[in-house]
Amino acid sequence: MKDVQWCLTVPAVWDERAKQQMKICAEKAGMVKGPNCPDDAASSPRALHIILEPEAASAYCQQQAQQNLTLKLGDKILIADVGGGTIDLVVHEIVELHPSGGASKVKEVVASYGDIGGGTFVDARFFNLVSEKIGCFSEYCQNVNPNLEVHMYSWWQGMKADFQGPGDSGEYDLGDSGLSKAWKKYDREHGVLREDDHYQQLLLTDRDFCSIFDPEIDKVLGLIEKQITNVRVLLVVGGFAGSPYLRKRVNRSFRNVVEEIIIPTLPGRAICRGAVELHMRKTYIKSRISKLTYGIHASRDVQAGDPPDSIETDDDGRLTCKNAISIFVRAGEEVEIGKSTEVSYSPSVHDQLSMQIALYSSPRMYPRYTTELNARKEGSFVLDMAEDVELDKSRKVKVRMLFGDSLINVSALRCNFGSDKEEHGLAVKFQSTGDGDPNPVTNELATLKFP
Repeated sequence: MKDVQWCLTVPAVWDERAKQQMKICAEKAGMVKGPNCPDDAASSPRALHIILEPEAASAYCQQQAQQNLTLKLGDKILIADVGGGTIDLVVHEIVELHPSGGASKVKEVVASYGDIGGGTFVDARFFNLVSEKIGCFSEYCQNVNPNLEVHMYSWWQGMKADFQGPGDSGEYDLGDSGLSKAWKKYDREHGVLREDDHYQQLLLTDRDFCSIFDPEIDKVLGLIEKQITNVRVLLVVGGFAGSPYLRKRVNRSFRNVVEEIIIPTLPGRAICRGAVELHMRKTYIKSRISKLTYGIHASRDVQAGDPPDSIETDDDGRLTCKNAISIFVRAGEEVEIGKSTEVSYSPSVHDQLSMQIALYSSPRMYPRYTTELNARKEGSFVLDMAEDVELDKSRKVKVRMLFGDSLINVSALRCNFGSDKEEHGLAVKFQSTGDGDPNPVTNELATLKFP
């Protein structure tokens, strides 16, 4: 395993906590070394690379562009990754061209966006419709024949992959099965009288199929519509993009809006292949748009409008706000890969022995407090400050936040005290507690003080 480089693709709509949880799961599975990796696991020493799925698809698109698509600087590409449970979209603008064709570097135009939805939601609608048609279906599968649902699911996957649109229908043969008899009995008990032949098969009309597919496809089209203006190329990938009906509706909706619509023959593989390409070309993504505002929990001098329950008197007799957010990047700002933001802090109390570095996020552009609505603690770590305590509040800690990567990295460096001048807390680690708050701040640990 020492020569294996693991790359895990995740939906773009996942937040930082979900990405970190995936990293922890990879360690627990013994894939990569880390604090959660079993001691006896033959794990890879190479760091796990988390890759956003629509970005992987974008890299795949550039591979294809080098072969049969002419692109130019400033062209915008909308990538829609329509998978089983999520619909992820990103818009990239080409900022650098490869000599052999295609983009060698792109930037995000708007923050990646999306919604839950896709193939598994279509499956759920199918079974809901079956239960509407056969009133005893769920009870029969649960109490009499659990395997029937599995068999019907297998049949449905074939029908889902073949459905072309209005005009197509399908039948599931029940024959003289137990479900056929149970269905007939159920209808009789509820005053429904039908011919015996009706219970020999489950019939799905084209209207039934459309009622199953259309809500999810309409969702996909609506999400694409939000950012399709000024886009030259539309790329649709993901498992559900293999649906002929989805392909038809995408082409019908946007063929006169964009110059090129690309839906690969095997759209599910595009992400896997693109992920490998993206790992090999780490400079492909130049910058992203921050979805959220990120900052550090800190204290500062009191200001007009500060909530009374956040105001306290420090050990020098000064009024301070204990729940302020020190902003590093704001929602909607462009953040360049590999670039970092640094802010210096000092202890908020005399003789402080440790400092909690707590990362908060907010969907608002100008949040002020960690306690306000929608402010969320993403994670934290502790920096030891037990050395050179005599320097008191003159001790300086530099906190660095690295944005743009698929994970947010936060580190802290002792500037003018202590024997260890190495950066600590290389990445925010999320450890779920019983109430869902990772690494909650304890009462013994003072927060940071604005310089």
